[in-house]
Amino acid sequence: MKQTRLAILMLFSISLSLSAFGQFRATMHYTLSDNAKEYTVFGDGDRYRYEFNEDGQEGVVIVLKNSGEVIVLMPQQKMAMKMGATNLLSMANDPIAAYDYHVANGGVIKAIGDESINGVKCRKSELYNSSNQLLFTTWFSDEYNFPIKMLNHIDVAGNTAMELSDIQPWTPDETSFTIPEGYQVMDQESMNPEH
Repeated sequence: MKQTRLAILMLFSISLSLSAFGQFRATMHYTLSDNAKEYTVFGDGDRYRYEFNEDGQEGVVIVLKNSGEVIVLMPQQKMAMKMGATNLLSMANDPIAAYDYHVANGGVIKAIGDESINGVKCRKSELYNSSNQLLFTTWFSDEYNFPIKMLNHIDVAGNTAMELSDIQPWTPDETSFTIPEGYQVMDQESMNPEH
């Protein structure tokens, strides 16, 4: 009986630790072509979400890495736009999508070593193309399953950088990664309304 209780307790604690893998909330400091922006990012394993407000316009970007789908929500207009992660608009505004694209298209990752960024242990690496051109330097956290810092060395208008700070635990629900009811959904590939 004690062994059964112990086994159940161990399975329960393992399931809790697995369910929390990569779940966090943080502030993302993002510089794109020397233009600084700040987002709130929420991570949940192989999916993440950015929230931002630019010039009074709220926006949400949801990235579902397993399906390769990106959803852009415009809450004030009750509109949503779906696109692929390799869409140019996606890659221009999401440093992780751009990095993943280059990895999938022959990029070579070279491990540099371990380094802490904002108190988080990370694996530092560099990504090169087939011509041995440095594309990205990345500090990746296994704990959060997310890069804590990235430098994009191929932006011709100036280096693009991303860094997370104020990382806190976060418990998601499914509504964090779905289109709310009542939104008009546009498909970026066809630009036709689905509803």
